[in-house]
Amino acid sequence: MKKIYQLVCLTLLLVLAQKSYALACKKDGTQAADVIMINTSIAVSNALPKDTVLWRSDNYSISMTCWQDRAGAGGEYVYFYLSPRDPGLTQLGPDLEVGIHLNGTDLRCTQLAGCRVQLPIQFQGCPWGSCTSQAQTFPLNFNFFISKKSPPSPGKEGPLTAVPTYPAFQLDGAGGMNTSPDSNFVMVLVGLNNMRYVSCSSSLSISPKTVDFGSINSTGAQAEKVIKEVPFSITALKTCNSVYGLNAYLKPVAATVVDGYTLVPNNNTSVGISLFKQPARTAIPFNKEFTLVERSSDQVVVNNFLAQLKWRTHQAILGKFNATATIDVFYK
Repeated sequence: MKKIYQLVCLTLLLVLAQKSYALACKKDGTQAADVIMINTSIAVSNALPKDTVLWRSDNYSISMTCWQDRAGAGGEYVYFYLSPRDPGLTQLGPDLEVGIHLNGTDLRCTQLAGCRVQLPIQFQGCPWGSCTSQAQTFPLNFNFFISKKSPPSPGKEGPLTAVPTYPAFQLDGAGGMNTSPDSNFVMVLVGLNNMRYVSCSSSLSISPKTVDFGSINSTGAQAEKVIKEVPFSITALKTCNSVYGLNAYLKPVAATVVDGYTLVPNNNTSVGISLFKQPARTAIPFNKEFTLVERSSDQVVVNNFLAQLKWRTHQAILGKFNATATIDVFYK
């Protein structure tokens, strides 16, 4: 009986120790929840492949404060949990999945062990007393995206999900998520029921495929001075009369973006490239969604653009330069 008694006591101690590992995380130190609205309709071609990004939010940067909220806690890291209230990933139905862009990478719950990501925030433990004095505050930079979870499925029409509100992520410790109200910060997406299937997709063609500014005279370099402008066009084609529009999202490759609108080549920072939509010369942003094609039933739409090259410095860097931007397209 003595051995059994010791075993039972050990088991109880292990259970109690496991429960003592817990973190509290709040936005701005006090806020336990926030909401991001999807306030636009999103059209989806049923021919799109699995893992196609259907919508992407703006970039967000929030201040998070975490602390170990129970005495007796051991050391642990902060974890970023995706879909914290949907363990089976069934609430949105078979066609949708919410993902997060974190630390330069698109992350989906179905691709992560435990549907979580370890953040580089570590606590050394709080053996006794109040743990709030060891709280850590850090920035969290991210954007959301909605991904197609199913393969192409011809014939589907109508809403992709009837769920309007969906908890997207929660911060917590290694031992799992605390589901007590107001215990840990939860970000909620609202408006997923604005997504619907349409009967055909669009294809894009860019002419010319490469914008070539040719040779440039480095004499007289002056910051903000326009060097050259080259026109190009993007044509959208679709095979049906479904009424929808197209939004686009330009992401830099081998380049950085300054002021949100200027693409700077990595191999020559003395020049910058800006894009304008004609004929109104509307500036086109990078890393932010913009309207490419207005909603209509037109099967062919041609948009004219202008690529503008300008100096960023008073001293030219001699040699070749190149920069690329990929384009993500979202149906509206």
